[in-house]
Amino acid sequence: MAHSASEGPRTGQDAQAQATQTQEANAKEARAEEQEGVQLPSRAELAAQAATPGSVPHGIKLAAGWFWRLLVIGAGIYGLWRVMALLSAVMIPLMVAVLLAAALWPLRTFLHRKGASRGAAAGLSLLLLVLLVVGIFTLVGTQIASQSSELADASVASYEQFMNWLGNGPLNIHQPQIDAWTEKVTEWAKTQQSAAAGLATAAGSTVGNFFAGIALALFALFYFLFEGDRIARAGFQLVPRDARARIIDASHRGWISLVAYVRAAVIVAFVDGLGAGIGAAAVGSNLFLAIGALTFITAFIPLLGAFVAGLVSTSVVLLTLGWVKGVIMLVVFVLVMQLEAHVLQPFLLGKAVSIHPLMVLYGIAVGGVLGGIVGVLFVVPLLAFANAFIRAMVSHHQDSDEPAPPADDPVTDGKNGEQEAAGAATA
Repeated sequence: MAHSASEGPRTGQDAQAQATQTQEANAKEARAEEQEGVQLPSRAELAAQAATPGSVPHGIKLAAGWFWRLLVIGAGIYGLWRVMALLSAVMIPLMVAVLLAAALWPLRTFLHRKGASRGAAAGLSLLLLVLLVVGIFTLVGTQIASQSSELADASVASYEQFMNWLGNGPLNIHQPQIDAWTEKVTEWAKTQQSAAAGLATAAGSTVGNFFAGIALALFALFYFLFEGDRIARAGFQLVPRDARARIIDASHRGWISLVAYVRAAVIVAFVDGLGAGIGAAAVGSNLFLAIGALTFITAFIPLLGAFVAGLVSTSVVLLTLGWVKGVIMLVVFVLVMQLEAHVLQPFLLGKAVSIHPLMVLYGIAVGGVLGGIVGVLFVVPLLAFANAFIRAMVSHHQDSDEPAPPADDPVTDGKNGEQEAAGAATA
């Protein structure tokens, strides 16, 4: 009995000690799991973290990285623009030669495929361009020279008719007041003779620079047509080898887009000139060739060219044939511009270059602010090339990010085998 009584308390104490040991073991396991899942920093690490300032958020780092990269790109573009502005007498003829080469490239390729040598194809293309331009200006000059006296007489008659309308029309302005206005205009013209002489001198130097630029552009155009691919290959040698294939492919796509744009722009300008010339001939103007040629040339300047051609042509018809036919000529120009905006540009320029009209509008505005008429003339072709180039580079980047196919892919193995066989056959 005594032995049983002594075993009872011991059994309770043993159970309590075992429970305590189990709880301590569970606590140790829990602490071990926490230490395995989350590595607690040491005292040295805690001291280092306390000594350093707070970390910058990831979004701020990302925004700062984009900002300084865009800042460097913008500074590079601005520096390049400044250099081109200083060398404008050389760069503008070079850019004109590039556009003309894009316009003549299909003709040069056609002649070369028909058996002409590279030099003969380039020379014939350049000769046809010169003959076309000289022929147009000869016809226009002859027509203007033959109608100059009639145009002067019509201008004087229109001026007299306008003065009579001021005196006898609804405004009922007295003749002394009209004479006073005429005298003021005459005196102002006399005071501007020195300025006119300065403008004439500046125009003389400008004409000299213009013909020098034409000669430089024609010289560069011949070599672009003759060995443009060789010049491009020599330039691509400066590109790093790792990115050379992507740059070459993107540049090729940009060139194709530029050629398509120039070809479509020539067709649109021809239709505009033809419509304006037919409209001028229909109203009875003897300067229909000059009006058509002016419309064709100015059509290459977006937005501003159509306005200038319409203003000049309507004014000529108004002076020579009266206000009724002048209004008819204005309606003809409006119809031609509507045809261009709603039919020709969507079907020709839209298919050639997929550029949003808002981008074109703002590009023209920026080009006009930076480069004036020259900037307006070159900004849309530059956008066409840049759009195709950037799209090609993005597609290459996306293709490089895609995972590679497995090694036992039968389609890939078959293509690689065909390429190796083709390479062996070529070798």
